[in-house]
Amino acid sequence: MNYRTDDKLIKKMFRGILLITIMSIVSAVSCVMIDSIVTGQFLGVDAVTAAGLVNPVIMTCNLIGDLSGMGIGVVCATYMGMARRDRANEVFSIVMISTFIVGALMSLTLFFFAPSIAQALGGATGSEAIVSMMADYLRGFSFGLIPMRYVVTLVGVMMLDNDRNRGTMSMASMLVADIVFDLLNVLVFKGGMMGMALATSFSNVVGFIVIMLHFRKKDRILHFTFKNLKMSDMKDVFLRGIPSGISMGSQALRTLCYNMILGGIAGTGAIASITVGTGALQIVLSICVAFFISTSTLSSLLFGEEDRNGLVKGLTTAVKTALIVFACITLAVEIFAGPLAGLFIRTSDEVIMRQCTEFIRFMMAQYFLMILSFPVGGSYQGTGHLAQNYILDILREAVFPIASVAAFAFTFGISGVRFAFPVAGLLTLLICLIIPMIINKKFPVKAKDFLILPQGFGAKPENLFEASMKSEEDVMNASRMVREICKNKGLDSKISNMLSLFVEEMGINIVEHGFTDSEEGSADLRIVFHEDSYVIRIRDDGKPFDPVDWYKKNESDDPAVGLGIRMVTGMAKDVSYVRAMEMNNLIIKL
Repeated sequence: MNYRTDDKLIKKMFRGILLITIMSIVSAVSCVMIDSIVTGQFLGVDAVTAAGLVNPVIMTCNLIGDLSGMGIGVVCATYMGMARRDRANEVFSIVMISTFIVGALMSLTLFFFAPSIAQALGGATGSEAIVSMMADYLRGFSFGLIPMRYVVTLVGVMMLDNDRNRGTMSMASMLVADIVFDLLNVLVFKGGMMGMALATSFSNVVGFIVIMLHFRKKDRILHFTFKNLKMSDMKDVFLRGIPSGISMGSQALRTLCYNMILGGIAGTGAIASITVGTGALQIVLSICVAFFISTSTLSSLLFGEEDRNGLVKGLTTAVKTALIVFACITLAVEIFAGPLAGLFIRTSDEVIMRQCTEFIRFMMAQYFLMILSFPVGGSYQGTGHLAQNYILDILREAVFPIASVAAFAFTFGISGVRFAFPVAGLLTLLICLIIPMIINKKFPVKAKDFLILPQGFGAKPENLFEASMKSEEDVMNASRMVREICKNKGLDSKISNMLSLFVEEMGINIVEHGFTDSEEGSADLRIVFHEDSYVIRIRDDGKPFDPVDWYKKNESDDPAVGLGIRMVTGMAKDVSYVRAMEMNNLIIKL
């Protein structure tokens, strides 16, 4: 007989990570969208074209930063899952140092080589005005690179460090600042494209100041340290960040190829149209990325705990949520594509407006068809199957879309390009099914079929006990079942009684002191029985509460009080408590 944990905490963790990630990324992307809207409404079609031509450079800068910015969250989550707070801080610190060095080098390069870069990318248009606007934008953008990289990097770890609102506050501050600075630029200072870029840079500084206030908190997990810093840690971070780097690099290459193909067959108007299409759906793309990051972070934590059941529940939640969310988004975009295009560009050219609207509609169909690949890719990332994720990223972000657009453009002209987008999405969906089918030798039907786990990963069912506890009655039932399982496994009666009593006391402490009256709480108990050792994990969504620390502070003179806690912690090889993702995580190894 065995309980199984329900999926409440898994869903709560995933949706919590997803919500803060979406809000953070969308807020950051909203700054880019605001720039695009203001540019299209006040600076004209040439400015929109210049923005589209310079996009590959901006994406390349983001690519370099994302190698560490996206990897840090996964690596820190892994060490937290292993209860290695010291290693999480060492990784965090070396990434902070590297971020400054890389950001400074990128800023200097962009500032001094802006005219040459602009000429190389925009010279073929034959317009000196467009090239000049490109150079101005790059120079203005260079001033905000360092604070921007820190904001993106730190937002990724705020949820892990129990400050889920900080990233949102930072991004919201950036958004408000960007709107104000953009409007001041076009209405007061008339600063053109240089002013637009400087507005973005100044808003990044505002966001940086807000997010740095997090480190004034005393109860944070992450601290900067100079102890035991190793550049070798950057290798692990880079490996985890490569998928995001590949994705951003592929997007940069894709944008460059789109500009070359469409500019060659239809001129600068087509470049402006594709720029509007991609700009209008920036938020949609950011939500796709949020599903990848959230699944990756949660999978990494559960993989570190060797929790197979948790991984299945996490991916199932991610896939179901993604399909529901994108069904709603797709319907809305298809209906309002025309007004959305008009928001990003103001022109009397009906051909350009029609192209913008069609690009938005068909690109949205592409995103819907490929949404499954983001949570699946996140599971590959979190479980260490990086090669599969690299393949999926490169095909989805570069090979399929570039090949499709090239084929349709040179065969049917600009009018046929719109059909290339859903074709690329369909190819992505197929490869998403083919990869796990080849490795697992089974056609994937359920979410668990997409997981790729090492042979023998996780505890065998006969060596695993799991239970969800929401009340004292649940606690007592779990305690009784632990005693029965220990007895059935032939364990010493002393061990059986000790573990049973421990579960009872810990569970009662959590239910009585951790849960509030306003919201039902839940605690997941997991015990793995090895041949000569045991691992106990208790995770709950109650108030910050370390049961072991609570006992030490409230030790009673009565020897019977807290007996189970005393006995277990006294025998333990390691006792670790981490408050992460707004949940208590207690791991005891006996």
